Amino acid sequence: MAKTKITGLTVALSAVMALAGCSSGTSSTPVETSAATASATTAPVSKDPVTLRMTYWAGSQLTVDRNNAVVQLFQKAYPNIKVEAEYYAGDAYWDKMSVLAASSNLPDVIRMDYSKITNFVGKNLLLPLDDYMKDKTINLEGVNPIHNAGGRFNDKQYGINIGNNALVMFYNPELLEKAGVKAPADNYTWEQYEKDLRTIKDKLGIFGDTHLAQSHFSVWLRQHDKSLFNKGQDALGYEDDQLFVDFFKQQLRWQKDGLVTPLGTELEVKSLEDGPFTKGQTAFGGFSYWSNHVDIMEKQLKKNVGLAMYPGDGKGMYIKPSFFHSIAKSSKHPKEAALFIDFYTNNIEAAKSLNAYFGMPYNPKVIQGIQDTFTETQKRVVAYLTNVEKYASAIDAPEPAAGAEVAKVYKNISDEVLFEKITPEDGAKRFRKEASAILAKGK
Repeated sequence: MAKTKITGLTVALSAVMALAGCSSGTSSTPVETSAATASATTAPVSKDPVTLRMTYWAGSQLTVDRNNAVVQLFQKAYPNIKVEAEYYAGDAYWDKMSVLAASSNLPDVIRMDYSKITNFVGKNLLLPLDDYMKDKTINLEGVNPIHNAGGRFNDKQYGINIGNNALVMFYNPELLEKAGVKAPADNYTWEQYEKDLRTIKDKLGIFGDTHLAQSHFSVWLRQHDKSLFNKGQDALGYEDDQLFVDFFKQQLRWQKDGLVTPLGTELEVKSLEDGPFTKGQTAFGGFSYWSNHVDIMEKQLKKNVGLAMYPGDGKGMYIKPSFFHSIAKSSKHPKEAALFIDFYTNNIEAAKSLNAYFGMPYNPKVIQGIQDTFTETQKRVVAYLTNVEKYASAIDAPEPAAGAEVAKVYKNISDEVLFEKITPEDGAKRFRKEASAILAKGK
């Protein structure tokens, strides 16, 4: 796998310096602060009453609060447009989207994950946004195209990125210090990680971390120059099942020695606030967390947390769009939906309200408008993302349409291996057989 540097955030931050002291242009957004926004809608928008439907997923109340705050700002700016926002938790969100798609009742604005957008585009459910980008209803002027490349298919744009994220292993600095364990550095290895887990147990009598998830396995594969799916997305992207076996054998070793929390405890986790790390039960928080989850971690623990890359010398890491906003092809109000997406992405007051919760903004004008409001935590997130960029390779292509089904197979087999009902070797064979059948059928 060729190592491709991702320099989008660095470019954006550099552009901020170049933009200092410059006017940010005009906008049709009828709010007092709109002159400082990156919005510049040039085509007229109807003043007739319009109701937009949007959907999003939420794993915490803070997610709901942040989203509602932007909706309220938008409705204040555009009194004739009402936004009805509905949210669902976890997998229930995608199940709901499938039902709405089947009944031709998708919302106008759909919050879309990088892993799912391929499926929706393939089923012709999303509206290309290029016309709205061209007339600047959605204004991406001055934005590095790399930030929205993941939402582009067949030379058409189907999703607008709201912010950037990276997978992160949080850690509790106080607990590490008490255990005499050094904070993970850029050259942190899996071997050192296991040593630290043992030290934490021996010195503090607590678990070091939780079991690893599919997100970890994907990075593990990338660290071995492989990927979960092949380029054709009709088969797995690795041929040596020993990669699967080794990944699970180390977890079984940690499990046997009491270095990670019991699997049964982890299966009871219902939300981001509910994990062992947020309860102070582990020193590390590798529970498929993203850099934008830092607010939740610190709110729950009432202290600063550290951010580190996954073990593996930084290799395998990548920058990911936190999510996209897309417009349903069936929308009766696509222009207003595009206006809402632009506001969510580019309005300065909206950005201040979001407070980088859904990932760091990438529009240089937005960064310029909110950089003075960054907290020390946010500055650490910026530093973390910038550091990840030094080691990151290009993000894998979005999951195939059958990705969700493969994920369920992975989770079921993972549970069987970790509950020691089957061996890692048998798990590797079953995963390959079942995943390959699903992917071949999906193609």
